Amino acid sequence: MHDSCIHDFMIRKTIILSYLVFQVCMINAQEKPFTGTKNKKAENLFIEAVNLSAQGDNQQAFFKLKDCLQRDSNFIDAWMLVADIREQNEQYLEALTVYKKVIAINSDFQIPYYKLANTALSEGEYKLALENIGIYKDKNGMQIEPAKVKRVERVANFGFEATKHPVLFDPKNLGAGINSPLNEYFPGVSADGKTLIYTRLDGGQNEEFYISKWNNNSWTPSRNMRSPVNTEQNEGTISISSDGQYIFFTGCNRPQGEGSCDLYFSALDGDTWREPKNLGFPLNTRAWETQPSVSFDGKTLYFASSRSGGFGESDLWYTTYIKGKWSAPVNLGPEINTPGSEQSPFIAKDDQTLYFISDYHDGMGGMDIFISRKQPDGRWGKAVNIGYPINTHGDEMCITLTADGEMAYIASDRKDGFGGLDIYGFLLYEEARPKKTAYVQGVVYDAKTLKKLKARIELIDIETNKTVIEATSNKLTGEFLFCLQGNKNYALNVSCEGYLFYSENFSLKAHSLTEPLKLDVPLNPILEGEKAVLRNVFFDVDKFDLKPESKTELDKLIQLLKANPRMKIEVGGHTDNTGVKQKNIELSNNRAKSVANYLVANGIEANRLTYKGYADTQPIADNKTEVGRRQNRRTEFKIISLQ
Repeated sequence: MHDSCIHDFMIRKTIILSYLVFQVCMINAQEKPFTGTKNKKAENLFIEAVNLSAQGDNQQAFFKLKDCLQRDSNFIDAWMLVADIREQNEQYLEALTVYKKVIAINSDFQIPYYKLANTALSEGEYKLALENIGIYKDKNGMQIEPAKVKRVERVANFGFEATKHPVLFDPKNLGAGINSPLNEYFPGVSADGKTLIYTRLDGGQNEEFYISKWNNNSWTPSRNMRSPVNTEQNEGTISISSDGQYIFFTGCNRPQGEGSCDLYFSALDGDTWREPKNLGFPLNTRAWETQPSVSFDGKTLYFASSRSGGFGESDLWYTTYIKGKWSAPVNLGPEINTPGSEQSPFIAKDDQTLYFISDYHDGMGGMDIFISRKQPDGRWGKAVNIGYPINTHGDEMCITLTADGEMAYIASDRKDGFGGLDIYGFLLYEEARPKKTAYVQGVVYDAKTLKKLKARIELIDIETNKTVIEATSNKLTGEFLFCLQGNKNYALNVSCEGYLFYSENFSLKAHSLTEPLKLDVPLNPILEGEKAVLRNVFFDVDKFDLKPESKTELDKLIQLLKANPRMKIEVGGHTDNTGVKQKNIELSNNRAKSVANYLVANGIEANRLTYKGYADTQPIADNKTEVGRRQNRRTEFKIISLQ
């Protein structure tokens, strides 16, 4: 079983259209006026065609019908089966022609008006659909379930209005480095937009992942991800963590699987992907779990599943990572899920905007892309169609966005493509974008040797003292990346065994960081004389009382001292060059003393600590600018002894 939507859509259409063949036959057997034939040979040929079609041999069925209609060109049942076979082969224009012919033969026959309207939706002929569903209703048609009639009318109305109010949409093919004559779809992109992993369906109907990098303003020729991520079974739909260091993806029919398709996880170890791990029960079940999308912090995973307990054929669910385990999945609720099929979730980096596809919410027909925004109470808001011509009368499969929410990627079989489905990028119109966020990207390295380091990265909400993101820099490149949400103040802590920790802060309470921030993180080895700035120790202006937000940083220093019980340090207080010199000496000394007192109060022996105020005598930046003065106003510590 393929995971891909291509496969799912084809199965769905085959089931629906096969059902319609029998439905029409049953209806026609009961309906008046007469829809059959008085020609016995034509009747026998029609029965043979019905049996052949039921066995899946539509080609032979079509030949029988052709012979049948040569004997009776007004045989409505036969024409209706011809139309069904045309639809099964996605020959919608030909099917429309047949329904019009049936209506010309007998305008009192009600079914063709409904069938014509429904088929017109497959060609985006919304006006034609409205006209014919209206005629069906005017004739008091009773053969089709009222819900299905309302569905056709609703889609036709929505599509007719949407085409009159198109949204901005200018898709660009990603080029030969990504696309080929085969089908490419389900793109996943890292937060910085420089890593693209997508699914390719090869000629043998096997799905595998390919990866490409953005370099010199173009995508490099993609390469197969190979083992251990790709296998002889099908892989489809991938979600890349913000930093590109781990992935969640769908694997089907694997020996260790819980069901047909399960969710898997793999991490990047240097430049090699580790053996994928099945996320296990209760996330995976014997049902169909697929199409994962991981949140900006890696702690929430959204996915599609056909498991029981949902609202329809396929629902969207989420699970959270708590104490090393994924929680039991929770349904996203009736604002998102319907009696139809919801698939392909994508959670934006703002953690507030969800994109997904559905065949039931008000749309253009088939599967459309929708947006829902998280409400203040945590519930998801009403699903909104992303608009025409991003959505069309065909099936839209997926959408994914970069961290800033501006660039979007979809799969489409447009005429300017390389063949089959290709991946396209486009600027998403502003009203459909998530809240703007940015990311911090850094490199961790030894301050002395410049060797890249594998370090632990923690992003902490200063106000709550809760760790928002935990990550590890790449052991070969030292790189890390994480996204920041606005209206919060963050502390960054980078630590590595054998080194002093590095701290930074991002004060976003009054505004949001909207541009990427590049950060060099040199770590000083634990040696006598080495210093580290405590950038998350805070005081009010001209005060020396520690603010509560300082606790996070000082607790890290306590951990370092306890891990190195022979380490002795000096706490130094520093100011800029503004104000009265003597006052700055006293202020810096008292601030250093406050830090030392906190350490002693929390279990560090007093004989391991000294403190001193340096005022403005040891600047690390130019005092002529506010940025420089801010850097000079600091607290730091220096290793005095390791004996």
